[in-house]
Amino acid sequence: MANPTCFISYSWESDAHKDWVRGLAERLRKNGVDAILDQWNLRLGHDLTSFMEESIRCSNYTLLICTPEFSRKSNNRKGGVGYETSIVTGEIFQGINKPDKFVPVLRQGSRDEALRAYLKSKVFIDFRVDDKFDENITELLHHIHDMPVHTPPPIGAIPSFKTHDHKTAPSDIEAGKVFCERCGAIPGTQSKCPGWSTHKFVSGKGAAYCERCGAVPGTQSQCPGWSTHKFVSGKGAAYCERCGAVPGNQSQCPGWSTHKFVSS
Repeated sequence: MANPTCFISYSWESDAHKDWVRGLAERLRKNGVDAILDQWNLRLGHDLTSFMEESIRCSNYTLLICTPEFSRKSNNRKGGVGYETSIVTGEIFQGINKPDKFVPVLRQGSRDEALRAYLKSKVFIDFRVDDKFDENITELLHHIHDMPVHTPPPIGAIPSFKTHDHKTAPSDIEAGKVFCERCGAIPGTQSKCPGWSTHKFVSGKGAAYCERCGAVPGTQSQCPGWSTHKFVSGKGAAYCERCGAVPGNQSQCPGWSTHKFVSS
């Protein structure tokens, strides 16, 4: 896999500023990034405008070292920075395929002083505090190597949403503690018990479910292969010890005529 290329655009200011930019480029190269810098890539006799144009358009990333002087030259289209600005804005407004290619690096001054108008909406990295250089260079390397510091966790399963068509009921009914052990109806539904003249309501200590098919009270479903459900009440979480299904999903137990639910 080829190393990512990164062109560094900055304004020629003090020798200290040039040294800092070169130090940044050296650190990038030591960490697998082909950093392109005029201080060592631009030689006598080279065409300056061609070098800047090719470097920006051919690199995977372009770092824009933002200072008040950089912003001033960009605004006035002055010198190499001014020409680079024309190329950068052209690529941005043409809608390049890589919107994170241009990375503002805030080195000096405030955000309003150092960032050009076309950069103010972009997320920048703050290198103004030298004591945080190592921390910031690590974040920058994560970006250039396309290895995010944080990644989203996997998306879990959709929860089982159950609704009960019943009238106002006390809290013990809402918790499923009172139910018909034959059909699963709960008080307040005014339903008939299939195959029986009446319901047979019981009260359990915990969540109730049919130990054959996994239905829960209130669903008014039929028990596959049986004339009635066989509801039980468990003290803890319930699951089928054969396939792992949980009550309420109305699934079939692979290879078995029924589930075998147990309560932990």
